[in-house]
Amino acid sequence: MSAIVDIIVPVFGMVLVGWVIGRTRLLSVEGLRGFTAVTFYALFPALLFRSMAKVRLDTLEPDILLAFFGAVLVLYGLLMGLGRLQGMSLGDRSMFALSGVFSNGVGIGIPFITYAFGEKGLVPLLMIISVHSLILLTFTCFLMEMEGDGARRSKLLGRLGGAALSMLKHPVIPAIFAGLLWGVLTTHIPGLATPVVIDRVLQALGAAAPPCGLIMVGASLAHVGLRGHWQSAAVASGFKLMALPVLVWLMGSYVFPLDPLWLTVATLNAAMPAGANVYLIGQMYGIGVARATNAVVISTAASVLTLSIALLLLGVQTR
Repeated sequence: MSAIVDIIVPVFGMVLVGWVIGRTRLLSVEGLRGFTAVTFYALFPALLFRSMAKVRLDTLEPDILLAFFGAVLVLYGLLMGLGRLQGMSLGDRSMFALSGVFSNGVGIGIPFITYAFGEKGLVPLLMIISVHSLILLTFTCFLMEMEGDGARRSKLLGRLGGAALSMLKHPVIPAIFAGLLWGVLTTHIPGLATPVVIDRVLQALGAAAPPCGLIMVGASLAHVGLRGHWQSAAVASGFKLMALPVLVWLMGSYVFPLDPLWLTVATLNAAMPAGANVYLIGQMYGIGVARATNAVVISTAASVLTLSIALLLLGVQTR
């Protein structure tokens, strides 16, 4: 129960603060864009670079990717089949499936795991985040393109390549790999280290990342709102918050056995609500926007309960 008080309350309390601010005149749509840019381009990269620079490559467990994305692909296929039974088009099915598997591992996941486990918990989370968007968004874009007209399909590879490159340019991804590279260099080159003054700047920026990320999520939800198709969005949210964590836990326990901490972090990341990239992809293609938007809103609200249950079932104790 202490984990719920120590983790859930501050995490979603700050989301609520962001939502309240977003509902007032304090933060306009333009202001939110600027706040989001600062959070993603300065605060999170500082936190991730500093955290990953302390990691040694021989301590990483690649099996976490097999366990997590194995479960994700199983559920993605299941939701595609369910969408087909409901008569959805290929594009709509793709958005329905993405809504049920894409986790908000950055805006909510990073603060949540940081408060629960500290920097040691960020390592397995960042391994997942480093390829999360690249795998899921690129695959979903591929399916969306397949439903397009002939002209669009003829440029399929070029569009997918551009999409993949754009995801790799996301400020979070380079920070992760730059931190790993710097960690390797400082390990093998005697006397090489991050200057104390620069490390203090990075530490200060990184400390601001979790609360600002959560406030950003809340403010974004205030501006997004509900947009219809809530029934199918609720179904996707149910699979996202309940089925995916169970599948990841089973994969990480029996198929690709993981270290207990890594298993817990992977399972909690699977239990995170749907990320904003879900409705951004919908808006880009003009397909399933309302369903995707509602999935983000509904899953974020419901995750207060489901993440609390997950913490209890996993036996997480606060630091």
